Amino acid sequence: MLESQIYKLLIENGFRVPKFHRCKLEDTPHIDFYPIALKIESQKIVHKSDFGAVKVHIGSQDEFIEAKEKILNSIEKKGVKLDSSDYFLITQMIDGVEFFVGVVDDDVFGKVIVFGEGGVFLELHKDVCYIDLYADSKEIKRSIESLKIAKLFKGFRGNKFDIEEVVEFIKRVQSFVVKNPTIKEMDFNPVILNDDGLTIVDSRIKFDKERVEPLARANRHNFFENRNIAIVGASSNHTKVGYAVAKNALNSSCNLFFVNEKGGKLFDRDVYPKISAIKEDIDTAVLTIPSKFVFGIIDELVKKGLKNLIIISAGFKEVGDIESENRLKEMAWKHNFNIIGPNCLGYYNATTNLNLTFGTSHIHKGDIAFISQSGAVLSALMDKAYKSGIGFSHIISAGNMVDINFGELIDMLNKEESCKYICIYAEGITDGKRFLQALRDTKKPIYIFKTGKSELSKKVAFSHTGNLSGNYKMFKSLIRSVGSKIEDNIEALLFNPIIECDNILVITNAGGPASILSDYIIDKGKKLYQLNETELKALDEVLPFNWPRANPIDIIGDAMSDRYEKSLEIAQNFEDVELIYLIITPQFMTDSLNIAKLLNRKWDKKIIPIFLGGESFRDSMEYLYQNNIIYFDCLQDATSFL
Repeated sequence: MLESQIYKLLIENGFRVPKFHRCKLEDTPHIDFYPIALKIESQKIVHKSDFGAVKVHIGSQDEFIEAKEKILNSIEKKGVKLDSSDYFLITQMIDGVEFFVGVVDDDVFGKVIVFGEGGVFLELHKDVCYIDLYADSKEIKRSIESLKIAKLFKGFRGNKFDIEEVVEFIKRVQSFVVKNPTIKEMDFNPVILNDDGLTIVDSRIKFDKERVEPLARANRHNFFENRNIAIVGASSNHTKVGYAVAKNALNSSCNLFFVNEKGGKLFDRDVYPKISAIKEDIDTAVLTIPSKFVFGIIDELVKKGLKNLIIISAGFKEVGDIESENRLKEMAWKHNFNIIGPNCLGYYNATTNLNLTFGTSHIHKGDIAFISQSGAVLSALMDKAYKSGIGFSHIISAGNMVDINFGELIDMLNKEESCKYICIYAEGITDGKRFLQALRDTKKPIYIFKTGKSELSKKVAFSHTGNLSGNYKMFKSLIRSVGSKIEDNIEALLFNPIIECDNILVITNAGGPASILSDYIIDKGKKLYQLNETELKALDEVLPFNWPRANPIDIIGDAMSDRYEKSLEIAQNFEDVELIYLIITPQFMTDSLNIAKLLNRKWDKKIIPIFLGGESFRDSMEYLYQNNIIYFDCLQDATSFL
């Protein structure tokens, strides 16, 4: 579509464009809206600036004639022959702040609006954000405010523009794209903002076939409702996955049925040689068998009323067998059952004490639901969580995610009372629109760590789970705009839900480490709590005369556990403090084990101890570990989740 045609379409849809006139190459029309821009309008030329086919700030008819000749000569030198189908487009020059507004059709998130600094600085600064086609005003505003150029809306060098005007413009773009579903790409650059509002000065639209969005399964069963469970591949061989899953599941309140063609006994329970030998219906099953036997077992399970299936078995898309994975999806749709996996670690539900994983059996019950596409990452974090006393309500190893996607899992978890936080380790996203809508709809805080940020890691992620990783900057922008949190440290998925804070207090027996920690805290955008005079006087009562009377609270190097205890007791009354870091360094008189034992008391404020030492703190760290108390031995790690 030619630009003059686009202008007419934009006007019809309520957009402001500059005055314009279209003329033949040989014409010299009378123009009454100088200064103007002059550009070629031809199907033979897409990027006009590459051909010298644009001239701006033309102030008179003589300059207009001169500009025409320069454009024609430049195009001719580039080897393009113009004819009677080609025209000049004359547009009025508009002054103001230049923005870029575009639309891309992403493989994961579908149609997405790109907004940011425009003009010649677009590619230089790359100061852009991404806005979903169905984002509301709050979401749009949150995205815009993430930009450097957003300072214009807060007042910059005496100028201040209304951000709401830009939000309304973006909403008009959303409506325009929805109304014209064959739009594949769209560039408005620049869009000029001045006292008259927003004017689209230059535009390009590419049309294609209408995008077909993935279909959503209707009337899904709730994956977290499990009563009668078959473990297919249960084994007495300690080295087999089927043994680990069967053993981990023993303490569940659900009805368990072990299945192995060899029959016999396992953990004093009957092992059924085939599914049909079980009298009861089976609502949930976990498969730990070679992939070639999976389809036959599913056929048997369907006859038993299968609703939920966990396929731990590997050997599908991750090794290139896409055909088998498509077959799994078809079976799930046809018979209306859910699939987690294949190629996964398994599933855990604290409500029924159901551990259908071949990971650790040591899991604390808690209120964090954890979804991971990587079984190895999940296994490591489960172990870390147990050591740190962190508990889970649900654990879902998603694997190749052949059926249930992140969005559907979030919707299901949103209805689970035992779950208060949702943490996601993602390698690739499918059905991005569905995912964003689930994030909008959830009532629970969501924390996401995404791998596949670089080109190399994207390839690794693909070979691992077979999912597209997409554009990370787009992913990050869209997720933040809906109000979820992107983590840049994987362990933050464990710690952030239980340690959300802004106002932080530091108590230390050494000034240097406290200074370093303070820098890390501030770099993370958090605040060091400001002590008031009443609080300073309370600390004066228990601390040496030479303490620095500031936060960090340096209780001096000779501090023993009693001084730590008194300082902590006073700090409990600091109403706005949300987190206390306790730094302990090994001095001759430091009774570190007694300090560690202080942390086993019930304190009103969350306390994170940092034991900066090695051999001197062995007993202290062992005590903390045995009592499931979170601690760190590195300043940077202690702030990585902020």
